[in-house]
Amino acid sequence: MRGFLFVCFFLSGGTALVYEVVFLRMLGLVFGHTVHAVATVLIVFMGGLALGSALFGGLTPRIRSPIQAYGWLELGIGAWAALLPMLFAWSAAWYPDLFRALGQSHAVLPWIQFALGSALLLVPTTLMGGTLAVLSQALAEPESRVGRLVGGLYAVNTCGAVVGAAMAGYVLLPSLGNRATIEAAAALNLALGIAALVYGRARSARPAGIDLAPASESDADVREAPSRDVKPLGVRLTVVALGISGAVSMLYEVTWTRALALVLGSSTYAFTAMLVAFLLGLAGGSALYAWRWGTRQPSPVAFGALQAGIAVLVVPVLLMFERLPELLLAALRWSYAPPFVMWIQLGLSVGVLLPVTLLIGATFPCAVAVATPGAARVGESVGRIYAANTVGAVGGAVLTGFALVPALGVHAAIVVGVVVNLLLAALLTATADLRPAWRWGSAGAALLAAVAVAVGIAPWDPRVMSSGPAIYVGPYLRSAAASSSSIGATLRSQRVLFYRDGRSGTVSVGQSGAHRYLRINGKTEGSTSLDMPTQQLVGHLPLLTHPDPRDVLVIGLGTGVTAGAVARHGIRRLDVVEIEPAVVEAAGRFFGEANGHVLLDPRTRTLVADGRNFLFTTPDRYDVIISEPSNPWISGLASLFSEEFFRLTRAHLSPGGVMVQWIQLYNLRPDDLRMILKTFQGVFPATTVWNISEDLLLVGRTAPGALDLGRVKARFAEGRVGEDLGYPGNGAWPSVLGFFALGETDTARFVEDAERNTDDRLTLEFSAPRALYLDTSRTNQEAIRKARTSPLPELAPGSRGELERADVRYWIGMGCLGRNAMEDALAHFQRALELEPDHKPALLETSRVHFRLGRPEEALAFAQRALDRGPLRARTLYLLGRIHAALKSPDRAKKSFEEALALVPEDQKLRADLLLELKRVEGGKPR
Repeated sequence: MRGFLFVCFFLSGGTALVYEVVFLRMLGLVFGHTVHAVATVLIVFMGGLALGSALFGGLTPRIRSPIQAYGWLELGIGAWAALLPMLFAWSAAWYPDLFRALGQSHAVLPWIQFALGSALLLVPTTLMGGTLAVLSQALAEPESRVGRLVGGLYAVNTCGAVVGAAMAGYVLLPSLGNRATIEAAAALNLALGIAALVYGRARSARPAGIDLAPASESDADVREAPSRDVKPLGVRLTVVALGISGAVSMLYEVTWTRALALVLGSSTYAFTAMLVAFLLGLAGGSALYAWRWGTRQPSPVAFGALQAGIAVLVVPVLLMFERLPELLLAALRWSYAPPFVMWIQLGLSVGVLLPVTLLIGATFPCAVAVATPGAARVGESVGRIYAANTVGAVGGAVLTGFALVPALGVHAAIVVGVVVNLLLAALLTATADLRPAWRWGSAGAALLAAVAVAVGIAPWDPRVMSSGPAIYVGPYLRSAAASSSSIGATLRSQRVLFYRDGRSGTVSVGQSGAHRYLRINGKTEGSTSLDMPTQQLVGHLPLLTHPDPRDVLVIGLGTGVTAGAVARHGIRRLDVVEIEPAVVEAAGRFFGEANGHVLLDPRTRTLVADGRNFLFTTPDRYDVIISEPSNPWISGLASLFSEEFFRLTRAHLSPGGVMVQWIQLYNLRPDDLRMILKTFQGVFPATTVWNISEDLLLVGRTAPGALDLGRVKARFAEGRVGEDLGYPGNGAWPSVLGFFALGETDTARFVEDAERNTDDRLTLEFSAPRALYLDTSRTNQEAIRKARTSPLPELAPGSRGELERADVRYWIGMGCLGRNAMEDALAHFQRALELEPDHKPALLETSRVHFRLGRPEEALAFAQRALDRGPLRARTLYLLGRIHAALKSPDRAKKSFEEALALVPEDQKLRADLLLELKRVEGGKPR
């Protein structure tokens, strides 16, 4: 019997974890990924487990066939789970209507989420919560040792959870999607239920269910069992301590996951590795306890010793954790292959979490053995104690996410957990039946250790923790090699101005030279250097092209530069939605000059919310919506590139509205790029693609329309776009056209046979992390270039005449250089020279492009034509010097450099470049 039921419970543990992972994903698509929304789902899920454990545990003395009762529980779980995809769809439809019906108050929003979450999840989670108590009673025999029985069951179930977490994260969700994964798990639950019913009926002729015997008979049964109300103080304290320990365990899970995300990255595979490692330790600890100590009757002191052991094992990990980035970088020297990276993520997660979680896993069976006098009512005891542990875990998750981490930070929150473990150990030891010397000596030692931990452990180095080692492997390894310094020294060479563990991520601001950069979980999300052109253009482009933009929504604040670009135009209202409050603080404090202090603009309304959830609940419509999230390889962000999200944005656009979506060309497979484009273009058939550097801007219109260059020219001047800090193209309106990549027809043809990214199958979330270490920018740019048949967007009548001016063609060419399209730029420069053969800027840039393309002879001819006594003479001489050097004419090169040097006494940047070139020429001359 044991073998069959253990196999069932193993598989049941696997399905439970699959459900937890998928339920969080599916409700996140509706409620969003804010801490409040995630906490709501966790409270409902774990609250249901606690309720089911207490409810069914209390019923176990009256259940005559626990095996058949277990079968009915599994059938109930499977049946409800099979309905959940349909119920999730209904809830998504009801959710915004319910919010609006209740007055659109954001104060009531968490309660709506809680109510819907409870309606969806409380039934299956309550049934899940009852399985351990019922099976414990089914397997209990008079001679059973409670610790071994419960420890074994808990270990088997958690081992199943390990397999379920791994299968969900690595296999089922990537290949099947949400709905099919739930259906597969539901089918397994139904099969387990039927098997348990058949097996239980074969073992017992008595019907399953609740014993309806007269009350007097039941009361007699109760009187025969030991009283559960009269217990020694230490036993009651153990149950209370288990609840507190559950809170601390959840604190560790949340904080170590946050800390590991800073090292291993924030991909779905990294989080799966962390979850698997945590569960593996719980399963191993419970199994080890059942095997090694399960036959003993422990005392509360044993539980206290486990608490002290947890604290002792956390401390060295806490002290050594900031060396983990060095271990990761050292390991990734060997390979960037995705399977290797996943094994490294799992290995490091296990190394950090396993020692601690082994002891955490032993706490539950130990507490059950302490608090359960015998096997007769083990199901009731297990139900009550598991409920206490789970309620504590719920409290720990809420307290950690809402209070400890935002107020104290991840490191300090872990220290709090260690102190609480030691205080529990001191309390249980002080109330134990030990000799006074042992009792007070042990309790005093635990208290002293708590004080030492609280005041003696220094925080982690923010330079290391904000470095993003998993993201910037190549740059760090190359920098360390070039400077002949250690990896640790390289990581510590950065300057950090701001570091904050926020509710949803760790936000930092660093400085390199005169430039600043914003990072979230180590990933740079914006800067005042290389990112400025993209940040500016994504804000300006839709405002330049929309007929009359008044109301604008920006999803994702970042540095605020995009919002600042939008605010330069004559808009009426600017709503900015940002999920992390610490990002808002950083953007205001450290990027105010770059973003024009947009957060202080009276037209700006800053909303701390999830972008999808905001669109679900707001009735507002906008003329322009700009979505500028982080990269899609980050867990949860692929849903901001899904078909359903794009449909949601379209539903909130006013007639004639424009939607702009940012996406990168680097670290993105060509198939994934085409999938994003296909998904966007399927919702916005009137889609054009614009390219700047290594980024794409997808511009979707609710209706097709030609570009009015007169409007672009006027808006460019009205918004003082050319004055904007970091704007590409050096201040002339035609440069906007140089960033054009694909028109509507070319875009449709380019994505013709591509897949779509949907909420149900977020293919992008699982494929994008596999490209994190691939250099795909050139490949993607070349694919777009081949799909391009028109060099310019469709123009409105009367706009063509603007193109027949040399200056216009020159500036379009300069815009082409902003997307590294040198052949396209050359075509526009040549057209400018056809219109005005002596156009000096066009001659100079034509020479420069030929030189960059490895054509020094052609470059020389155009540079010589560009040379005059005007303001471009010094730069033309600089280019001539470089050309002569490439043509092996050092004397001519030196002469050009020296003449140029005499012309620029105040241009420090050009002087530095000239002096460097002179040094190279003089060093290379034969002596």
